Amino acid sequence: MSENNGPMAESNLIVAGTHEVVEVQGPGAAAFLQGLISQDVESLDPVKARRSFLLGPQGKLRALLWVSRDGDRHELYTDVGYGHVVAEDLGHYKIRVKAVISGPEPAWQVIGGSGGVDASSGGLVRSFVREAPPQSEFLSPDRWAALRIEAGEPVMGVDVDEKTIPQETGVVEDAVSFTKGCYLGQELVARIDTRGRVNRHLRGLLLGQATAPGAVAAVGGEKVGSVSSVAWSERLSANVGLALLKRTVQPGETVQVADGSGLVVELPFA
Repeated sequence: MSENNGPMAESNLIVAGTHEVVEVQGPGAAAFLQGLISQDVESLDPVKARRSFLLGPQGKLRALLWVSRDGDRHELYTDVGYGHVVAEDLGHYKIRVKAVISGPEPAWQVIGGSGGVDASSGGLVRSFVREAPPQSEFLSPDRWAALRIEAGEPVMGVDVDEKTIPQETGVVEDAVSFTKGCYLGQELVARIDTRGRVNRHLRGLLLGQATAPGAVAAVGGEKVGSVSSVAWSERLSANVGLALLKRTVQPGETVQVADGSGLVVELPFA
């Protein structure tokens, strides 16, 4: 790894242990998923994954997804530990549907490489594969954390959870189709989009010093959120973090974090 000239300097490195894949296959799979997840399933293709949400009936997150389609076969990539949530939730609604749900199974990311299903976003070039290429070089967890933070990619159970509203994640523009019709939890998402606002937003933090996840972010002594992910960014030569902050805290402002401070930035990091 020579020079860091962008959010993604590594190439053809494997990230393991971060994602799982659930497969839904059959003649009824597309229509089934169209009514359950936030992405327009009918417009998907086999080489490019798109973000999506699996929501509960009240519109809160159940899982963050990347979804691709190859004919009757659909792959739903989600954060490790949430594959069973996806499979079980889909199974709950699969009544007289001509489709088979299988998995979850492990999935790997190829950073900066080609092949697999492209899931590049926020300056992060990567793809998902079902099997790790032989003789692969693996990216360290710390370096992966920095790359995903820079790209503004939240992790379910870390940066967001089952209490999170989709618009708080910062990825609604990529994950939601507002023209495809109804899907599970759609009512809340549509209502907020047309006439509402959320109380929190996922933001980036440029931190003056290293801090532990869970550290309180404050303004004038008042808590405005907490840091959820932290890593050292080689590209920016700084500690970077993610935090769900009150909507009153805007990019360009400074928050107090532990014994230091953090500059609030838009995601992805410039």
